Amino acid sequence: MPKLTELTITAGEVEVLLKTMDAKSATGPDKIPLSLRASDLPIDFKCAAVTPIPKDGDRTKFKNWRPISVTSLVGKVLEKHVRNKMAMFFEANNTLPDSQHGFRNARSCTTMLMRTLDDWSAALDNQSGAHVNVVFLDWAKAFDKVPHQRLLTKLQHYGVDGAALKMAKKNFLVGRSQFVRFNGACSESCEVPSGVIQGSVLGPLLFNVFVADLPSVVQTNLVQYADDCTVYNQIRSEDDVDALQEDLARIDVWCTNNGMKLNAKKCVVMDVTRARQPCTPHFTVGGAALEYVATQRLLGVHISSDLRWNHHVDVQRKNAARTLGFAARNLHSCSNRVKRIAYLSLVKPKLFYGNPAWHPLTKTNIEKKCRVQNRALYFIYGRHVPPPAQQKLLSVPAQLVYNDLTFFKKCLEGVTDYDAMSRITLGRVHRSNDPLHPRLQQPPARTDLGKNVFDYRVVKFWNDIPPVMKTCSVAQFIPLCKEYVISSF
Repeated sequence: MPKLTELTITAGEVEVLLKTMDAKSATGPDKIPLSLRASDLPIDFKCAAVTPIPKDGDRTKFKNWRPISVTSLVGKVLEKHVRNKMAMFFEANNTLPDSQHGFRNARSCTTMLMRTLDDWSAALDNQSGAHVNVVFLDWAKAFDKVPHQRLLTKLQHYGVDGAALKMAKKNFLVGRSQFVRFNGACSESCEVPSGVIQGSVLGPLLFNVFVADLPSVVQTNLVQYADDCTVYNQIRSEDDVDALQEDLARIDVWCTNNGMKLNAKKCVVMDVTRARQPCTPHFTVGGAALEYVATQRLLGVHISSDLRWNHHVDVQRKNAARTLGFAARNLHSCSNRVKRIAYLSLVKPKLFYGNPAWHPLTKTNIEKKCRVQNRALYFIYGRHVPPPAQQKLLSVPAQLVYNDLTFFKKCLEGVTDYDAMSRITLGRVHRSNDPLHPRLQQPPARTDLGKNVFDYRVVKFWNDIPPVMKTCSVAQFIPLCKEYVISSF
C-alpha cells in the first residue's frame, strides 16, 4: 500500500493557496487583516527568542555575548513589507546621510572600506610623510540602548506619521517581549524596555534613522556602517588635531543627548602613515585617553597603520586554511561536486572578502593565497586536477581581476552606489581606438601605494576587455568576465 511519509511545501504552492483564500472571511485568532488596519499585530509576532552568539573575548562574561533575536517567520513577511516601504521613503527623501553604508540598498561593507581606504591612500600618496589620524569608535550595546521615545520623535521628524508611526511604535518598539533560548533551555519572557531588535528585519533600518543626524555634528570625516563609526582627519597642523578632538567631544555630547554611550576602553586611534616619525597627538573620549594601535579590524578587514596587507593576508590565510581543514576532515568521502560547493561557500569568501577595497600587492602575499587554493584543489580533485577552464575555478590572480572588474561594472551601471569614476578621466581617442568606447585615463599616482588603489588598478583591466563587455548588462557581464579572466590570467 502506498504511504505518505513526508509533507513538503514549495513557495509556489504557498503563493497559489494565498491567492485562493477568501479575503472577506472573518478574522481568526491572529486578527488578520483587522490587525493591519488597527496597526496592531498578533502578540506572537511581538515575542522574540534570543539566542546568545559569542563575540571576541572571555565567554564567561555576559558582555562578550551578542543577543540575536529570532522572531515569528510569518511576522517577518510583514516586517519586510514595512521595512521596504520605509526604506524607499527614506532613500527618496535623502533621510540617511551619505556617510552611512550599513543595511542600505546598493551599499555594503566593501563600499565603506573603499571610501576610507581610498581617502587614506590618496592622502599618503599626494604628500610625502603625510599622516591621517583615524579614531575607531565603539558604542556600548548600541542597538540595545536606543530610547524608544527618542527614536519615535526622530521618525516623526523625518516624515513617518499616522498609521505608519503607530505601526512602528506598537509592533516593533513598544509592547515587545523576549526570552532567552540556550542549550535547549528557555527562560521566562520579559518586556523589552529599550533598543531595536538585533537579528530582526526592521531593526537595522530603525537604528540608521536614529543615528542619521550624527554626521551633522562632525566637521572632519565620518564613515558609518550601522553602529560602526570611524572618524578621521589628515594632520597637517595643530588646527587639524584640534578639529578632530572637537569632533570627538561633539560626538560624546550627541551620545549623552540621545541616551547612548561610547565605550572609551574600546575606542582606539591609529596614525595612518608611512613616515618614519609618528604623529600621535593626545585624543580623549569622555575624559578617557585613547590608545594608539598599529593594526585594527574594521568590518572584517585588518588594517595596518602603513596600509600594507601582510598582516591581513596572514589572518585570512590562517582562517581559510582552518576552514579548509575542517571541510577536508568531514567531507573526505563526498563527491567532487560537494567538495567544490564547500570550497566556494566556506573557504573562498575568507580569501577574497572585501577584495576590491584592498589588494595583496606583493608576490609573496599572492603566493600565500595560492597555497591555500592549491590545497583546496587537491581536496576537491585529488592528484588529477583538471585545467582551469574545466574546473570553472579562477586562479588567485584571475579572481582578483574578476572582483575588480565586476565591482567597477556594477558601479558604472548603478547597481553599486559608489562613485568609481571620481578620479578617472576619459583619454584621447586615437584612430586605433573604438570612438564609442574611449580608453580610460588612470588617476595620477606618485607612489606604489597610490598605484595599488582600486581606481588606478581597474583602469588597465577595463581598457583591455573586449568592447562587447563594456556595453552589456551586469547579468551578461559576469559570465563573460569569468571566461575572459580564465583565458587571460
